[in-house]
Amino acid sequence: MSAPRKAPKANLKLLLFALAAVVGLAALSYLPKGSEAPEGSAAAPASGRPRAAGSVSDPESVPDLTRVAARGSAEEHVGRNVFRFFESPTPTPRPTPIPTPTPVLPGSPLFVGPMSIQPTPTPTPIVPPAIPFKALGVFGSRDEPIVSLEEGGRIINTREGDTVDGRFIVRKINRESVDFAFTGLPPEITRRIPIPLP
Repeated sequence: MSAPRKAPKANLKLLLFALAAVVGLAALSYLPKGSEAPEGSAAAPASGRPRAAGSVSDPESVPDLTRVAARGSAEEHVGRNVFRFFESPTPTPRPTPIPTPTPVLPGSPLFVGPMSIQPTPTPTPIVPPAIPFKALGVFGSRDEPIVSLEEGGRIINTREGDTVDGRFIVRKINRESVDFAFTGLPPEITRRIPIPLP
């Protein structure tokens, strides 16, 4: 019979030793720095409350329960009311940029040129119609004279203020002339026909 081999057991012990060294190094790297408690003080338990070392206690480490507001009390600050809709702040409107107009240069198809100055329209002068009558003479009193007019063989006797043929108004009867105005025209527009002397 051959002797049993002891090489695998030696390799297994070496492997377990290396594994234990790696686990130990890993555990040391996860420990927080400065975790050693100073002498004369007790380590804090997992509950977070300080543990008195012997008969010495630190008053500053004990929380003041009278200053902590009870949950749901009026002193507790509520950040948001769940019974109201959330109102977002109104955004500040940005000013709309005004584009700078591009000048149109001469030679461009959009160039029109200087605007021509329109002449001021002159009023059309009113030309009264010609008087178709011929004055034959004046008779009657000096205060109310009567003029005798003739047109195409027709004899018309009229006084001042009368309208002849619906167009001609006898404005003034003088010794040597008769002034006529016209219906539908300004009263200052007149025409005069002479009266032949006897």
